[in-house]
Amino acid sequence: MAASSFKRSHEDNLELPPEKARKLFENGGILIVLGLPVGSVFGIDMKVYQVGDKFQGLKMIPPGLHFIYYSAVSKEGSVAPRTGFFHYFAPQEIVIKKWDAMSEDLNSVEPSGDDKRRIRENLQEMDRYLGPYPYQHLKQWNRLTCNISESLVARLQPLNGSISSVTQLLPMQYPSKESSEPDSSNEKRFQSLEEKFLPDMKVVPGTEIRFTTIPKNKYPEGSSASQITKHYMDSTYRLEQILKCHENEEDILGELQMAHICFLVAHVYDSFEHWKNLVQILCSVDSGLEKHSSLLTTFLTIFHYQLKEIPNDFFVDITAEHNFLVNTLQIFFENVKNSNASEKFKNFSDNFRKNLTTIYKWDFEEVPEDELPVVVDC
Repeated sequence: MAASSFKRSHEDNLELPPEKARKLFENGGILIVLGLPVGSVFGIDMKVYQVGDKFQGLKMIPPGLHFIYYSAVSKEGSVAPRTGFFHYFAPQEIVIKKWDAMSEDLNSVEPSGDDKRRIRENLQEMDRYLGPYPYQHLKQWNRLTCNISESLVARLQPLNGSISSVTQLLPMQYPSKESSEPDSSNEKRFQSLEEKFLPDMKVVPGTEIRFTTIPKNKYPEGSSASQITKHYMDSTYRLEQILKCHENEEDILGELQMAHICFLVAHVYDSFEHWKNLVQILCSVDSGLEKHSSLLTTFLTIFHYQLKEIPNDFFVDITAEHNFLVNTLQIFFENVKNSNASEKFKNFSDNFRKNLTTIYKWDFEEVPEDELPVVVDC
């Protein structure tokens, strides 16, 4: 591939053994991208590039799940919001995308059998226009997506197949031109002005990621006061309600991974909120710890790799405001300590806690301020 196709770092020049490279060249998937403006941002999985004038796509893409994303640059130099899509590549699969200047998006082009054959036959000639898949990041990518099945992606991704970092909104009802005098209170005055000038906005149908709805009720219907209190502290009931929405128990972990990728790579903030909610539910399981210990063991392994990928500045933000992760994990470790779960699970959990303390210097022994006893002066 010509050097001008991508602006690449030194690590991208690492060479694979010839035999492995040949096998990947012959059996790997091909993504052809036509017409993406020079200077645009283009990425696959955990690697981001800047498009050069000879770029026409990627080769040697390993079979399995991948996330392709881009931010097109205009003639004036402004960069569009990040847009992307998940795709499960089969061996030797050829995917063609073409830039549409009118819609400012990459549209799919369905190649015929003859097109695919011609592309394969001319692959040697196209080679200099195709960048190799960044295999140095494959292990990292697999660790972050190992539980995301093809069926889960099909069920959760937007109906239009595209994930955007910016929520697409549609005005459903414009405010009436007539308005009454706003109330004298500041709060009601603001509400009146908001209703007067701002339209009612809804998400454009088909553009939202279809994550599983988190149950609003934290307890079964007909629960007593004491049972309600218990379920507010123990999320086992909500976890099991979510598990009923999935074909396989492990799909909740795949959804956790998909939410993580969508906020880490696709820059969708709502996905972070969903990831955070799932983490809180999984970490607040108490009575179900023994029953779900296998699921939670896998969760801790996934969580370990997810925490390593969160940028330091963002990591500080989400732990500083309400100390979300420390407090959530503190509850988890305390529940495990007092549970009837196996010693194997308890040891695994304790090693995870020690690892976090060593890496992040988090103190899971300190009592949160809102739980400290109140001292009243007489």
